[in-house]
Amino acid sequence: MLTRICSVCGRKVNVGETCVCMKQRQRDYDRDNRNKDRAAFYHSKSWRLLCEAVKSRAQYADEYILRYDHKIVAGRIAHHIIPLEDDMSLALNSQNIVYVSAKTHKMIHDAYDKGGDVKKDMQARLARIRIDSDIGGAVRKILD
Repeated sequence: MLTRICSVCGRKVNVGETCVCMKQRQRDYDRDNRNKDRAAFYHSKSWRLLCEAVKSRAQYADEYILRYDHKIVAGRIAHHIIPLEDDMSLALNSQNIVYVSAKTHKMIHDAYDKGGDVKKDMQARLARIRIDSDIGGAVRKILD
C-alpha cells in the first residue's frame, strides 16, 4: 500500500485516506465555528455525492491553477462560487462549484473578504472556469 505524509501532523497515512488529525480538526471546526445548518449540509449524502462528481469532473486537479497558471496541482476542496450565505438555492448546483487546492481556496476567500469589486472579479474568474471547462483537454495539452 502506498503511503503519504500528512501535511499537518507528519504521520504516515495510506494514499486516499484522510489523516485522523484532519478528521478531528474538521470536527472541532464544525463544533466551534460553523453554522449548524451548514454543518448538516456539508455532512449530507447529497453533498458528498456531488463532491465526488466535482472531483471526478476536475480529474482531482485544482481547476483555478490549471485554468490560469496552466499547471497541474492536486485539488482538495469543493468551493461554492456563490457562497451558501448569498444563495442557498445554488448549494447543490455543480456549475456553482470549482475544485481547488487549500492554497487557492484561501486566496479565493481573501478576495471574497475584501468584498465589492474584488469579490465580483474573483467570482467572474471562477465562473469562467465552469463556462470554459474542458479540464480533460487542458490536462492533455499540458502533458503533451
